[in-house]
Amino acid sequence: MTMSTRSFLAPLFALAAGLLANASVQSQPPVSGPDLDRPAIEKTVLETNARMTEAANRLDADAFFAYILETDKGLIIQNGTLFKSRQEALESVKRGFQGIAKMDRRFENPQVTVISPDLALLVSEGSTTATLTDGRILNSRFAVSLVFMRKEGQWKLLHGHYSMSANQGQ
Repeated sequence: MTMSTRSFLAPLFALAAGLLANASVQSQPPVSGPDLDRPAIEKTVLETNARMTEAANRLDADAFFAYILETDKGLIIQNGTLFKSRQEALESVKRGFQGIAKMDRRFENPQVTVISPDLALLVSEGSTTATLTDGRILNSRFAVSLVFMRKEGQWKLLHGHYSMSANQGQ
């Protein structure tokens, strides 16, 4: 096998191995037990996300971040940018809210996967309409994956990955 053939095939083998490993994990039975009340966990995670969304729609970054765990381990990724600390992410959100008079963020058909009694994944698509202070209106689509963790009885965001649609304005 030539070096160029190996270079070409290596990523394909890595992809195949990853797909096989993922299929193996997906075929395992979900976590269960007496402490796992899936419907109650799903409901609580959706309610927590709704409160976060309400805070964002009020342009209240501090209230929004009240639902995010106090950690500096790369908890937010937005459009390819990894915020290295909670404070960096908070400052970015506050800057982003400047110049916005009104915002309406909506999640469309959010899906919750309960991973354990204290961990859940929410994935969704949605839309945001922002009215700027100069009257312009911006519309965008997004997709998110949010990992929520129950800590000291409260569900909070452990990690969020936010992406804007590549088809904006089309």
